[in-house]
Amino acid sequence: MSRNLHFLGDFMINYLYNARDIAAYFKWAGVSSHQEKEYLYYIFQIGKDLLAKPLTYDYDEFEKAVYRDLYYLWSEGFENEFSDIATIAPKGAVSLICDQEFITLESYMKLLALHLIFSRNLPYVHVNFTGLMLTLGLKGEFCDYEKNVVIACETLHLTTQDVFSQPFDLHLGIPDEMLCLCLEPEFRKSLSAHDDFRKRFIKQAETRLQELKKTSAAIQEKEEKKKQRLLKRKLAREAAKAEREAAKTKKENESKKEVTGTKKCAVKKTASAKKETSASVETKKKEK
Repeated sequence: MSRNLHFLGDFMINYLYNARDIAAYFKWAGVSSHQEKEYLYYIFQIGKDLLAKPLTYDYDEFEKAVYRDLYYLWSEGFENEFSDIATIAPKGAVSLICDQEFITLESYMKLLALHLIFSRNLPYVHVNFTGLMLTLGLKGEFCDYEKNVVIACETLHLTTQDVFSQPFDLHLGIPDEMLCLCLEPEFRKSLSAHDDFRKRFIKQAETRLQELKKTSAAIQEKEEKKKQRLLKRKLAREAAKAEREAAKTKKENESKKEVTGTKKCAVKKTASAKKETSASVETKKKEK
């Protein structure tokens, strides 16, 4: 069945990706929640060449379908790039590109293709198809696996190159080495007719950065003024305290001086009294 679908040409191109594929890519690639709608809008714009037809009629319905599948994937444990790829396809799902036993390969190849579609400036991704069979937990015959890799690449508009950027024909077999997986040149060219939504991200980030700088400068200026006000208040309080301490010290010194003066007067009076008493005593003695 999958091979018959593969040869249906335009029909297959229009039915390559469904809402679950897009949702799975968001989870796998770690697309942040505030960027999801930008991704959705972009894929909807080019949907006539990539999405199943029912998803291309109404954007709101397309968005709802993707968010619904985001929840289903999360509930089944597919949360990030480390999650099991086998959980992407619903239980009992029929493979549309590869043989049924290689449905997990189909899911993974769709993720790679979507990554190249969304990442317009990314020329290729490195893939070791020989090791991928073990990573995905595929249990079919290796010769069948090789055929399914070829079918998936052709259907998803993918080509392969060696590490020297020379075309590599997968029909000759899969080597046990890294290959560069890229979009077909014509397919990539067709995508260039649409604006690269990531440029908007860059512009938005730059605008936001400028706003943050202005806000930060204003906050710093405000904080600096606040610090100056607090410093002035502190200095004023310290000056007032110093004045109070000086006045208190002066008053204490004056009180001490008064006490000392009083004591001196009392001593003088006592000395005078003693002298007078002595004089009177001597006078009395003389009189006797």
